[in-house]
Amino acid sequence: MNPVSLSVGQLIDMCRRGDINFRFSAKSSAIEGVRGHQRVQQSRGQGYLAEQPVSIALKTAGIDLEVGGRIDGCWYDPARALFCIEEIKTLRVEVEDIPQGVLDSYWHQVQLYGYIAGNHAGVDRLILRLCFYHLDKKIETVLERVSDIQELAAIFFDTVGFFSTILGQRQKWIAARNASMRDLEFPYGEFRSGQRDMAVSVYRAVANDRQLIIEAPTGIGKTMATLYPSIKAMESSGASRVFYLSAKTSTQALAQIALKDLTVAGGSLRSIVITSKEKTCFSPGQPCHPDHCEYAKGYYDQVQDTIDTMLGEAEHFDRSTIEFAARRDRVCPFELSLDLSRSCDAIIADYNYVFDPVVYLRRFFDSNNRDSVALVDEAHNLVDRGRDMFSAEVYKESYLAIARTFKNTAPAVMKAAQKVNRAFLGYKKRYKNEFEAHGHITGYEIPESVVSAMQTFCSSAEEELRKETYGSFRDELLDCYFDTLRFLRTAENFDVDYAVLLQRESKKHSLKLYCMDPSRQLGEGFDRLASTICFSATMQPAEYFRRMLGASDAANWYRLASPFSGANMQVNVAGYVDTSYKGRNQSLTDLVDLIQCVITARRGNYLVFFPSYDYLRSAVQVFENRFPQIPLLVQQRKMSDEERQNFLGAFKDGGEVCGFAVMGGAFSESVDLKGNRLIGAVVVGVGLPQIGIERDLIRNHFPEAGFEYAYQYPGLVRVLQTAGRVIRDEEDRGIIFLVDKRYRERRYLDLLPSEWVPRFCENTAEIAVNLESFWSRQQEFFGLSGP
Repeated sequence: MNPVSLSVGQLIDMCRRGDINFRFSAKSSAIEGVRGHQRVQQSRGQGYLAEQPVSIALKTAGIDLEVGGRIDGCWYDPARALFCIEEIKTLRVEVEDIPQGVLDSYWHQVQLYGYIAGNHAGVDRLILRLCFYHLDKKIETVLERVSDIQELAAIFFDTVGFFSTILGQRQKWIAARNASMRDLEFPYGEFRSGQRDMAVSVYRAVANDRQLIIEAPTGIGKTMATLYPSIKAMESSGASRVFYLSAKTSTQALAQIALKDLTVAGGSLRSIVITSKEKTCFSPGQPCHPDHCEYAKGYYDQVQDTIDTMLGEAEHFDRSTIEFAARRDRVCPFELSLDLSRSCDAIIADYNYVFDPVVYLRRFFDSNNRDSVALVDEAHNLVDRGRDMFSAEVYKESYLAIARTFKNTAPAVMKAAQKVNRAFLGYKKRYKNEFEAHGHITGYEIPESVVSAMQTFCSSAEEELRKETYGSFRDELLDCYFDTLRFLRTAENFDVDYAVLLQRESKKHSLKLYCMDPSRQLGEGFDRLASTICFSATMQPAEYFRRMLGASDAANWYRLASPFSGANMQVNVAGYVDTSYKGRNQSLTDLVDLIQCVITARRGNYLVFFPSYDYLRSAVQVFENRFPQIPLLVQQRKMSDEERQNFLGAFKDGGEVCGFAVMGGAFSESVDLKGNRLIGAVVVGVGLPQIGIERDLIRNHFPEAGFEYAYQYPGLVRVLQTAGRVIRDEEDRGIIFLVDKRYRERRYLDLLPSEWVPRFCENTAEIAVNLESFWSRQQEFFGLSGP
């Protein structure tokens, strides 16, 4: 077995003690911190060696370890005839204000480096120094100790011993996991048609550290077809964990079920669901500080015991399991979930925990070990999610509000906020004619005056926030600060893939750094992984996703044909209804007559999908006027989880429900209504995203296929996802109606699945004939005669 490599920083992180104490720190000083380090290093005399790599190999508890890192500086002090090592910390607070737990971890770090360097140099004693460089005052504060190598050795081996105990337990578990998975049969007995081919391709990709993009039809069983082989392949690939990534809780729930089924079948594996801090926090609105949150107090003293207890009690950990243990042991549930995830084989989470440059899990990715596999479900969503993750937006009015709020209590904050407001106005004034004509300004260069004002604002906000006065005013400042900070961090990545957008929205002015092409930064996320499997029922057109996903040129692409008989589904095109924005009002009567014809041809449950809420509401009004005897179930804006569940719960086997919903909404993806729970879907329009400034920026950014990339292809994905609700397995029967004249055109027909054989209808009479033909062939399935 290869030695386990870890950094001194990882050792320190694993062995922390005391409280969670996220006292406010100057988070905007990352680049300044590097410059501060360099300034201190350059000020040292001759013989000073900066950024010295050190490492030590050892064997403990039967485990081969290699511990290493970089010392900020080291030199020989001739006056004291001692070797000296130095760690540099940049800050904006006074040294005496550093929490004791944080200071202890700093000393622990330099002690570990001291032993590694001292052992290599063969010295008996050495000087350890912590140099704190104040970024604003440009002054140093130095703390110094003289330590014996024996003392440092005891600290080093005690730390390594603690880590080795945890690592030994983990390796023992991994050996048991691998043994259990080695001969584990597929948990559901027989593979579905096409499912085995998918599983084999996933296994090969993970075993060989490859990227794989799969288009597999709905109902093939993609969740188990990716989890089962990827976990089996972990032994040969050397991967430590599998991330199952999805933006939808319903899809995450399916992954949880699949992992539990693997355990029931005989597999030994642990899984965890990562839930956002906002949803799990036991002290919402309070800072992560022992004086304000009891679950932060003594967290690091208790957490390992909590984890050990949980690992002895269960193998799968969801939100309720984690929150129960956190309340029992008085520890932070979110931090517990992150620390517990180190002991898990499968981590179910949102895309942002791997791809978002601000929140990705650095504990797994900020090292040279690429030992994680990602299974990206509903991967067609990753393009637009990437745009969201890599963009940033602030509002001019937020700074005006801050200036008013802090006028009397923090003049420096007030002035800095006013400076940002003036920079907004100055940028707007430079393009006055364009703004007055269009209500927005687009550009392709960073507005440096705004960025400079924001940097000043962050410095002033940091100074105020460090005072740790709590209340609604502080929360307002903190929100504005973090929005500004994200904007500045995004500005550091600004390149040809970005545009600057200043626009007026209602009574607000927003400034946005908009990522038009997320492929480069998505690619950086893929590069952090050993292997990635992206899969969806909708990865067409292939050239679009090849260009936009950011996958490697060496990635394999695999498309599985539908395993279901074409006789089980009828696809119809009603090209006589004009659903374009200009023509939809005149064609509403034709549309609702079509819908009534479809849902009365065979009694059952149907969903009708519209491109927007406005169009939906107009159709509801006309439908209810013409057919008051037919009740409708209508999707509303911002439905709660309970309301969504009630909506879906109405679709019962043997029911007669007609639901009106919105494409791209909660009911158009990851909804599994098998059998008679859904027998038909009417898709109104070609799914084009609403025309807007951002979509037009995308169109202009890709001159070779601008309309397609900005509108047509994303719209098609929505249509195909929506239509995929009808046939979920080999037993399902149903009809799909595509309603739009553009479906007559070759540019749309050529993009439909090859197994679809659309029938074209020019009126309700032809619709009735087609449906009668189809449903009459399905009598045995429905166990009925007649409609």
